[in-house]
Amino acid sequence: MRNIVRSALLASALLALVACGPICGIGASLSLSHARVDATYSCPNPANNLPYDVHATIDARNSSFSSVQLKSIQETWTNVGSHGNWSGTKGGHGTESFTKFSPKSVAAGGNTTIKFVIPFTCTNAGAGSDTWGDFSFKFVVKTSSGDYTISPNNHRLAFVG
Repeated sequence: MRNIVRSALLASALLALVACGPICGIGASLSLSHARVDATYSCPNPANNLPYDVHATIDARNSSFSSVQLKSIQETWTNVGSHGNWSGTKGGHGTESFTKFSPKSVAAGGNTTIKFVIPFTCTNAGAGSDTWGDFSFKFVVKTSSGDYTISPNNHRLAFVG
């Protein structure tokens, strides 16, 4: 009799675990790869705090049996190098969180490319054509199955004479 009760309890616990899987995110396995940003932008002369967009993409693969919700993307940029009449500070950095991206989820067993835009500005008062600044990025993608970090290629802000 004890074996029957024990087997029934074990079966009930296993059934509850399987039923909870898609809701609780058990077995969620998201992988991110091939993060990319626009390689360069040429700031025209003259320009004063001219807004421009850095387009970003991240490939995502969900190898689990449940959908993964994408909640937000945190982006951190750092000025990692410069040349010429660059007026920025090497090592300068900033952080921003985005909720405007697509898609908002990755289906079970699905692959997708997450797309979003990073707003930047440039100022050019005749810096010279051999002036540029290089920026590195780090993205933290916050999801229903955890937080994932990935870094893309660098972005160069170049100046037009």
